[in-house]
Amino acid sequence: MEILVTLDVLRQYSDKKIVKFPPDTLVTKEARIYAAKHGIKLYLGDHLMEEPSHTNGITSARAIISVIGEDRVGIIAGISDVLSKCQVNILDITQTAIEGLFTMIMVVDIARSNVSFDELKTRLSHRGEELSVRVDAQREEVFHFMHRI
Repeated sequence: MEILVTLDVLRQYSDKKIVKFPPDTLVTKEARIYAAKHGIKLYLGDHLMEEPSHTNGITSARAIISVIGEDRVGIIAGISDVLSKCQVNILDITQTAIEGLFTMIMVVDIARSNVSFDELKTRLSHRGEELSVRVDAQREEVFHFMHRI
């Protein structure tokens, strides 16, 4: 059984210096960056995970994608399919369904995208319409500017 460790999951271990997960665990890049910044050593089985390469030689350009609508099968797959076809990497994801309402927020790296950001937004919006959900995408800096205190 594979386990996915996201940034939200790893924040629960913020008071630990060593965190061990089963060998087949998947850890998002954002979670690995968080661990490195906070001095948390991550082990998969008996093997220490290497610290992440923050950019892999390419400047990161991030965006925030939010999805809201009635819960139904295929929403995550549909949105992920668009991102995959556009060469957009999912850095972190959180989703929940409460009383039939589905919400998801993704942090994605658009640096290697094979389409413009406007085209990506259009494709996500069209897929959202097909899935009967609302999909919004904002560049990270715009998102932070709009949600500052």
